[in-house]
Amino acid sequence: MEKAVLRKLTTFCIVCGLACIALLGMTVIRDGQREWKDYQQEYKEMLLKKIKRDANPTFYDRVAAMEPEIRQVVIGEFKEIERCTTCHLGIDDPLFAGEKQPYTTHPNPELMKHHPVEKFGCTICHGGQGQATTFYGSSHSTIPNWPITLVSKGLMQSRCGYCHKDYEAIGADRLVKGRELYKEMHCAGCHKIDDQGGGVGPDLSAFADKDPGGFDYNYVEGGHSKQAWVIEHFKDPKKVSPGSPMSRPALSDEQIEYLATYVLSLTRREFTRHYTAKAKADFVPPKLDDVVPEPDLSPAAGDEDNAGR
Repeated sequence: MEKAVLRKLTTFCIVCGLACIALLGMTVIRDGQREWKDYQQEYKEMLLKKIKRDANPTFYDRVAAMEPEIRQVVIGEFKEIERCTTCHLGIDDPLFAGEKQPYTTHPNPELMKHHPVEKFGCTICHGGQGQATTFYGSSHSTIPNWPITLVSKGLMQSRCGYCHKDYEAIGADRLVKGRELYKEMHCAGCHKIDDQGGGVGPDLSAFADKDPGGFDYNYVEGGHSKQAWVIEHFKDPKKVSPGSPMSRPALSDEQIEYLATYVLSLTRREFTRHYTAKAKADFVPPKLDDVVPEPDLSPAAGDEDNAGR
């Protein structure tokens, strides 16, 4: 009996040992096939074709000797470690203007002068998971319930509103239009922003800070992200949030993007002066609840009698 038990234990240990060896081998193989290593090798080859050794032999030799490595910047203010430049190697290099992703330069070089990667990082403007080194892991594709998924192009200006409150001063036209739509649609009749507005609906003052895991995605057809939820909610509030008193707004898809951009910019996260842009001397934060009465949701006269008919 004891010999039979020992044989079973020995067999079990051998199987577990072989499984561990197999897993270790798979880890080694996968680590050698990281996509960022291929990107860095191709970037190196591209850069060597763009520069001449005669012009700067020291720099040329340094590029030629480059080995694959994780590149990262540490942004203390945001408590972020970002590795985006591990793949986006030419982000601020004029030599790579017009190249394919992920090598191309930022599409707005002037913006980069005021927001250098080493000072601001990438995720404060673009969202996503900065510590990841894979396409999926960095949230280029939607990661369900990830706090800040990569911001879509149409909603990009929502991130400008994190630091900049004077939208006109920076030419953030989508934020300006979104704020105007918020006023025109009398959203403040039901919602508060910074203590302005009604109390029927949720307070939107810190909408950008809300955990996406707290949203109901059962009726959302897009990705399970806060961006997708707010877009579809504006298109059809009662579908996305059954029982909501909010009616469907008469807005085009583009206008919905404007309004979503504004709402997604609303944060109570505070930044130091080092990051928060100075507003113009004559800038006055706009009021959003001027002459907007809180709606009367009580039944109209006679409704009680007709309710059952």
